This record gives sequence, C-alpha cells and structure tokens, in this order.
Amino acid sequence: MNRFLLALIACLWLPGAMANNLYHASIPLDNAAQTSQQAAKKQGLLTVLSKVSGQRDVSDNPAVEQAQQDVDRFISQLGYGENNDQTNGHSPRTLEVGFDSQQIREVLRKAGLPLWGSPRPSVLVWLVNDRDADRQIIWEQSERPVIDQLRDAAAIRGLPVLIPVGDFDDLMAITSSDLWGGFIDPVEQASQRYQPDGIVIAKLAEQAIRWQFFPDASQMQSEQTRGQANNAQAMIDILADYYAEQTGVVLDNDDERASLQIAIAGVENGDDYSALERTLAALNALQQVHLAELNDDTLVFDVRLAASKQALINELTANRDIRLMTPQEQQAHTMASTEADSPKSEDNAVSVVSENGRDAQSTELFVTSRRTDNRDMGSTGNKRLWFVWQPST
Repeated sequence: MNRFLLALIACLWLPGAMANNLYHASIPLDNAAQTSQQAAKKQGLLTVLSKVSGQRDVSDNPAVEQAQQDVDRFISQLGYGENNDQTNGHSPRTLEVGFDSQQIREVLRKAGLPLWGSPRPSVLVWLVNDRDADRQIIWEQSERPVIDQLRDAAAIRGLPVLIPVGDFDDLMAITSSDLWGGFIDPVEQASQRYQPDGIVIAKLAEQAIRWQFFPDASQMQSEQTRGQANNAQAMIDILADYYAEQTGVVLDNDDERASLQIAIAGVENGDDYSALERTLAALNALQQVHLAELNDDTLVFDVRLAASKQALINELTANRDIRLMTPQEQQAHTMASTEADSPKSEDNAVSVVSENGRDAQSTELFVTSRRTDNRDMGSTGNKRLWFVWQPST
C-alpha cells in the first residue's frame, strides 16, 4: 500500500457564516482603545471555549478564569472586520480573533470540560409560519428575521444548520400542511436530498416556536422529541446541547486505560477503507491509531485513547455508518479468525492527517498494518471493542 495523506473536509455550514472555524470569534468593538481590545480578546476566548466544549456558559470555571488572565498566549490570529448590522448607517468594527486549537484543548483538559469536535451533525430545519394570514414555508432566501436569528444562533453554538432552499424540487415535495401537521413521510422524503443527520420541523406561532426534533434522520419513525421556546436562539441551544452531550468527550491522561483494540468488520473495498480512515482520524477520543490486523473484511486497530472508553463508543456510534457488533456477531468473527489459515504478513505505513476539530494544527496518526498470529487475538479479547462498518448508500 502506498503512503498517502487523507485530509478531512470541513462539514457544511450556513452560507456566509464564519462558524465553520470552531476556534474563531468575531467580537464587536466599541472603539479602538487598548482596554476595549483586551476585553474583546477575553470575550472571544469565552466564545470559543463555549463553542468547542458545547457548554453554554464556561465563565465560572477556575481554569477558564485563569486562561482569560493570559489570553494573549492562546491567540494565533488577530485582525479587524466589520459587522453586517448597521447602526445609524455605520458598520461597527469587530475584532477577529483566532485561537490555537492545541492550547484550547489543553484549557478544556485542565477545566474538566468536554471537547465537542468536528465534523458535527448537521440539522435540517423546516420552518412553517402561522403568524400571517396563511401558513407558509419559510425558505433559506426568505427575507425573514428568523433566518438571520437561526444563522446567528447556529454560529454561536457551532452547530451546522441547513435551511431548505425552496426550489422546484422542494415545492413539489412538500407543503405547509405537511409540516404543520407533522406528517413524517413527506418530510422524510423531502429531506433526503440534503442528507442531514437530524431534522427539525419548527412551527412559528405568535408567541413562541414549537418544534419536533428528529435527532437521527434515518430513524424518524421511531425517535423524536417535542419542545417549545420563545425564540430561535433557545431552540438552537437545545439542539446543540443534545448533540454535544451525545458526542462530546472529556479528555484525560489515564495511562492505565489508555490503550485497547477496536475491530471493525464490513470493510469490503478501498472506498470503505478510505472512508473509515477519515472517520477514525476525526475522533477526538483517539490519540493514536495503528492498524494491527487485516482479516478479510475486518480491520483491527491498536488505539491509544485521549478520553474514556465509553466516550470512544459514544463518538463512534454517533456516526450512522458504524454500529456496535452484537455478541453473536463477535463470537462468529472470533471463531472465523481462529480457524483461518496461516496468516499473511504485510507491512504498510499510512499517514493520516487528522484535524480533530483543529484549524491551525493537525496530528499525524501513523498506521502500521500487519497480520498477527491468531493467538494474539484471544489474549487481547477482553480489551477489544467490536463494531460493524455499514456505510449509508
């Protein structure tokens, strides 16, 4: 196998939003005074720590308070911009500040805060308005305040939010009655073209927004929650809280539980292998990965953890292309490996560039492929996690 690099592609974000960079903050400036700039830097640090951790408020954490006192040490980029909102015909200046991703991770580690990395689940939001005479769907290009509110809220929390464009395909696929009635089948079919991870049907009434939230777009028939809030920011907060809880990992340095094996079956071709490599490279719970065994369609990796084993399981299974293997499947794979003929030997080296939600720096995961004696499999079985790769079509 040739040596190659895999670079992760940034996930899809709202048009014009700079929130695709989790480690960037845009803070309004009252003036160009040094005191105002320093206050803006500190606010930028809080904004980024909140966005990267998935926590709404981190200001009271002692480690965060200490980091604010030395905020310049964490800054990697600094500049000025203009806010799109004009006051008295004048666009207020902003301080554009970027923070070093490795330093931010270290602050989170010291603070005991989770790391909610990337790529993050994308959420498709269907909006139907009942505030006018007729119920209408609000499309992405609609000049409605709620669109800007959604964009701003999503940027603050770092949640990728999609809004249907309202083209001919959308108009033919769904009606306002479908959305207002919460009819799942037409919503599911109309949403497929956007390939979201989650779906929201948001109904705008006079005093509030009521919504149905489907956290897994592939399980709309069986899993949903309902809620109500006064504005779009409150709704986005609840959605972001959910996903951050599901996939955020608390980094630790517990060496006694830092190493184990993961076996992933169902890798049938080069495309599967490349996609799996990208998936593993993006995991925040992993520090290091070595491909240790290659047995037919099953890959076994030696991994070093940056978080707990449960955090790894949660992060992996949050990906709809991977599921935990049943005990019966595990037994079948173990028996098949034990009965295999003499192993083939192969040494390969793969260098994977992993951003792990980081913008300025990347980590190389060196992957060495070898097929080991089957006796090794039995001796490490108690430290092996089994998964199945089942990419969506």
